[in-house]
Amino acid sequence: MKLTFLILLSLITLFGCNKAKDKASESVTNTIIEKTFEQAGVATENIKRANKNSADIAIEYDGENLFADDVFTTIVNVTERMIVFSFNSKDEKITISFSGLKDMLDSKPIIGKYMPGKADPKDANGTVVAITMAKDNGFAYTLAEGEATILKINQDEVIIDFSGKAATFLDANSPENWKPIQGKIVSKYPAANFIKVKKENLFY
Repeated sequence: MKLTFLILLSLITLFGCNKAKDKASESVTNTIIEKTFEQAGVATENIKRANKNSADIAIEYDGENLFADDVFTTIVNVTERMIVFSFNSKDEKITISFSGLKDMLDSKPIIGKYMPGKADPKDANGTVVAITMAKDNGFAYTLAEGEATILKINQDEVIIDFSGKAATFLDANSPENWKPIQGKIVSKYPAANFIKVKKENLFY
């Protein structure tokens, strides 16, 4: 009788353990499935956004339109003290970087200035902008003096406006050779990377 009771108790315990294992296994499986579908959804959304990543660029240098009819995409990298925009086409590249003090991202809109000899935000006592633009086997210019404003920045659109004077890299230290420049960039669905920055604290 005692032996029979022990056998029954063992069977009940085994059944209970197997049932618990089955439930645990089912829970893990369901979690994996949910995560897989979630990641697939994110991947699909990223692909859709990547396919819509484009930038309309209008930059006039000394009366000449530099990038007429060119197709650009945008990558944005953001840290606490720097925002770097990279606009790329097949054979052209524009880089606009804003670097500042620790409270740079608190300003809305973000405005960067460049003055000769004040490339460091500490020297400028604020946010500094640097702009370079180049075309393979063509030209290469840099902002020699001027100002740029991020008029709008969120996950769907970025708008940047700038003006000042630009020059070739060889003429960067020769003010007599600087030419007027002005530009506006409207970027749709840019690819963005945030490093120790919450995008909600930046977007406006």
